[in-house]
This record gives sequence, structure tokens and C-alpha cells, in this order.
Amino acid sequence: MKYRINIIVLTFISAMILLLCVGCEQIVPNILPDPEPIFIPIPTPVGPSIGWIIIENDLEIVKDCTPALSIYSEGATYMSFSGDGENWSEWEEYSTYYEDFNIANGINGTEFSSGIKYVYVRFKDEKGNLSSSEEIAFDTAEFEFGELFSVKIVPDEVTVKVGESHLFTLHGYDIKSNEVPLNGSIVTWTKCCGVGNLSPATGLSTTYTAPSSSGPRNISGHYENLSTGAVVIVEK
Repeated sequence: MKYRINIIVLTFISAMILLLCVGCEQIVPNILPDPEPIFIPIPTPVGPSIGWIIIENDLEIVKDCTPALSIYSEGATYMSFSGDGENWSEWEEYSTYYEDFNIANGINGTEFSSGIKYVYVRFKDEKGNLSSSEEIAFDTAEFEFGELFSVKIVPDEVTVKVGESHLFTLHGYDIKSNEVPLNGSIVTWTKCCGVGNLSPATGLSTTYTAPSSSGPRNISGHYENLSTGAVVIVEK
């Protein structure tokens, strides 16, 4: 009898162990391996970076209408400037320093006046890709209009072949040699003895086309009561 009871007890214990094992398998979830990470490629930017521009080393008041511009863009081959972000100058070779953009002559989106001036810059790479148009690098400066003291033609002397042309521009300066913007509508150009051709006869710039005969030639630029000249050496 005692032996029979032991068998029953062992059978009961075995059944309970089996039940517990089966229950554990149902309770413990299946552990799946971590999924492989998904990599989304980031598109490579096309064109030069937006970059930045600084007018005259952040000088508080600028008295020269062609101030020194410090510039930077990664990947740029060319650059262009504007006073309003819409009307742009011709493309220039990229450089980190530039001082030929007139911020107050009324051209390329600028205004012929004193006051706060904006200078925008955009860039282009060698393939023709432009920097982003959604953001345009710019800087501002307070410009103070100086009193005009003298005018000068740039260049004041040049050598050309017969029949060739060259561009001349009239510039104004105050007594301290700061460049002063000129009103192009009252600038006039003349040439000596009717030799060669000037076009146009008014405006900040003119193009002189040399005659078919060689020799020194003279042209003049006039602004209000001021005048200045330049020499053109014509060679065969």
C-alpha cells in the first residue's frame, strides 16, 4: 500500500512539473533579433555654399561708396553683387576680397543716397550651379555721402590696336580720396579732334573705339563743373 502511494505522489509531482514547464513556454514571449538599421542617404548639396560677406570690416560708418568687401564661399568660381537682392552686377571671378562694387550709384539695385546700404552676394561654380536662392548672403552698412572734390577716368591711360575698343569709367572723390557716387545722367564724354568713336556720350561709362590710324588720342569726362582726361595710345 505504501509503495502504491509513493507511485501516486511521484506521478502527481511529475505532472505538476510538466504543467509548469508548458506554462512557462506560453508566458515567455519569443525574442526576435534586432532589425537591421535603415540608412537614408542625405543628398549632396549642388552648387557653392551660400557663404558670407562683410563690408569694410564692420566699420560703423562707411564714407567710400566702393568699400572693401570680405567674402567667402565654399566651391565658388564666380560671384555677383546686388543692392536689393534682385538686380545683379556682372559675374566676377571669385575672390575673398573685392572693392569695385558701388553701393550708392543707383545701379544694380542700389540707391543714389546716404543711409543704410545692403550688399548681397551670390556665387556660381565652374559648372554653372548657383548658390541657394532661398538664402542670400548679405551685410549692411551706414553710408555717408561725401562732398565731391575731384573726378578721374579709370583707366587714365591705355594702349590699344587700331580698330580695337576699351571701356572707360568716370569716378568721383572727396577731399580725403573716398569715392563719391556720381549721377550718371549728368556725366558727358568728349573726344579730341573727332578721332575715334565714343559710345555712349553720357553715363558713368563709355567705350572708345580706336580709329584706323595710330597715334596718341585724348578723351574727356565731364561732371557739373569738373572735368578730367585720359590718354589712348593707338598702335598698328
